[in-house]
Amino acid sequence: MNLKDSEAKRKWVDDLMGKLTIEQKVGQLMVFGFAGPVITPHVIELITKYHVGGFRIAQKFHGGSSESRASKGPKNFKLNNMDTYDRPSELNSKRIACTPEEYAQTLNTLRDYALNRKDGIGLHFAFDQEGEGADFLFNQRLFPYPMGLAASGDPSLAYRVGLASGKQARALGANMIHSPVLDVNNNVLNPEIGPRSYSDKQEIVTKYALESLRGYSEAGIICTGKHFPGRGDSDTDAHFGLPVYNKDKETLMNLHVEPYKAMINAGLPAIMAAFTAYPAAFDGGEIPGATNKAIITDFLRGELGFQGVVTTDNVQMQGLLSKYEEGEAVLKCLQAGCDLVLFRSESPAVIYILETIIQAVKDGKYSEEQLDQSVQRVLNMRWDMGLAENGGKVDATKAGEPFNDKFVVNTAKEAADKTITILRDRDNLLPIGKDKKVLLVEQIHHFHSFINNMYSHPGMLWEEMRKYSDNVAVSLINETYTEKDKAAVFERLEENDFDMIVTTSYYNYRSHGIMLPLLQELKKYNKPIVIVTNNPYENFGAPEEFPTAITCFCPPGKENIAAVAETLFGKLKPTAKIDIKLK
Repeated sequence: MNLKDSEAKRKWVDDLMGKLTIEQKVGQLMVFGFAGPVITPHVIELITKYHVGGFRIAQKFHGGSSESRASKGPKNFKLNNMDTYDRPSELNSKRIACTPEEYAQTLNTLRDYALNRKDGIGLHFAFDQEGEGADFLFNQRLFPYPMGLAASGDPSLAYRVGLASGKQARALGANMIHSPVLDVNNNVLNPEIGPRSYSDKQEIVTKYALESLRGYSEAGIICTGKHFPGRGDSDTDAHFGLPVYNKDKETLMNLHVEPYKAMINAGLPAIMAAFTAYPAAFDGGEIPGATNKAIITDFLRGELGFQGVVTTDNVQMQGLLSKYEEGEAVLKCLQAGCDLVLFRSESPAVIYILETIIQAVKDGKYSEEQLDQSVQRVLNMRWDMGLAENGGKVDATKAGEPFNDKFVVNTAKEAADKTITILRDRDNLLPIGKDKKVLLVEQIHHFHSFINNMYSHPGMLWEEMRKYSDNVAVSLINETYTEKDKAAVFERLEENDFDMIVTTSYYNYRSHGIMLPLLQELKKYNKPIVIVTNNPYENFGAPEEFPTAITCFCPPGKENIAAVAETLFGKLKPTAKIDIKLK
């Protein structure tokens, strides 16, 4: 940024800071859920009445909210007249198909509402994309998990994937990504990080994350490193409970914090704080890191010198709510030094959160000085997003162009081919001969059924395998299989004389859906078995007792499933290697 731009930025921020009321300032710290594409009165009200500054956008259900998780009890907040409050999440709970052009226009319309309010500050739109799929699926080409990128042995691939993914997102109007994952996944029993991490070695995480940062930044996307100061060494899922890291600060620094130091030096603009406790490393006891001032203010800002924006993870996760009532939880995050509050559910609780924080400022529980510091950081970030110019609106007529852009298409194919990994083939089952009678047991990945178009749909692996052999039969089952699914598979095996079984073994970290029990039952048929998994870890996707296993780090992406079929029948000779402890 040249001096002239720097002065313009400072003037824009200072002018706004001199005009904003307490209510407007608090609104700027909020990032609420918008599971588009339908614009509801609730969302309009959040923008025009409550001055909300950002939204976490998704095409699918309002994921991540406590009420969307079956294991949760009642919502952990209080609100008067809840029963009469508009619940737009009921409307948006299912996918509403729309084109990229239609969705970009939806976001432009929301930005028009923001530009017409008194503060005139444009909205920022954040999304989640860690590979495989995540929330942002408006006609996007999908790319492998970070672990797959690292398995390629080519750090520059992470740059190209970041750039390609970022180009698609920017065309729609998004400008912030909650990635890259900087967790060093050194605990093989970690149920939520796994292949979302680049590696169990900090130097590999650092090398590939820096390239991802470069790619997304070039595409005009603000990156958010997560989950600070590290959530890789845990066997508890923070969505369902509070993970506790019991090692000392020196151990934490040497392994988990190193990627953050390198990324901060490279200009990382935002960081997401973890809902993990670090009692042996920091004062505060067993409380979520995002609520611990010793971690956010003293360590991240003081010791590491980070000057960018700190966001919470989704404040409806039980790693936070197991300790605090929801309003108190959000207040503690802000008091600790977080700048943005991420609350993904479209529910009445968002009003309660806003009112709680506004009252906390008026009561002196959250100082206006600290509020101003956070708002200044957020406004500086929004300038960098380009929101000072036309509120950040895009040309909606061009929103779908990146899907067929030559660079994006070629990068998706390259990433698929370079990340497919043969974990092992001890019995030399590969390549499969065209004369072999194969039963494919294929799970319907949750994004197959959700996207359900010609790019990604149920039965994709069978479709691709049929290109190489007429002797492939399929038994389609749910990702989290049912007893009915299991009976159908067994009936097929008992009524036909198959030479071998190819089975998917997809692990869904969001629901903890797992295939391993059914794999064990398939052994009783004494057929050679080839596993195709999205998670190479022993306890989640690829048990060592099965001698042939392939890892596909992006089952929803057509290019990746095509590469699996090519590998099964010998057209593709994968070169990717996983240098990670898996069991």
